[in-house]
Amino acid sequence: MSYHITLHPLALQEMEESYQWYEERLAGLGNQFIVALQKRIDKIAEMPDLHPKKKGAFREVTIKGFPFTIIYEIFEKQKVVLISYVFHTKRDPKLKYKKR
Repeated sequence: MSYHITLHPLALQEMEESYQWYEERLAGLGNQFIVALQKRIDKIAEMPDLHPKKKGAFREVTIKGFPFTIIYEIFEKQKVVLISYVFHTKRDPKLKYKKR
């Protein structure tokens, strides 16, 4: 059974800004970013426990081909995965697990 994916508004904003940044560099690269991101999100929805907890309840997985990590939490009772961050790996890693 798949889990419902919920995106924190700031995670959605990070995705949109990253898409725009890649598209400005090379037409179609933003779409490649979104496709790679969606593949990871789909996999998280199917098997959210696949990735180990890194800090507290937070789990993370990298996006293949792009310097980003998806930071998420699982809410078992509700069958919901909350994606808190779409985090660029060049940012301060202390910010990855900050509660929003």
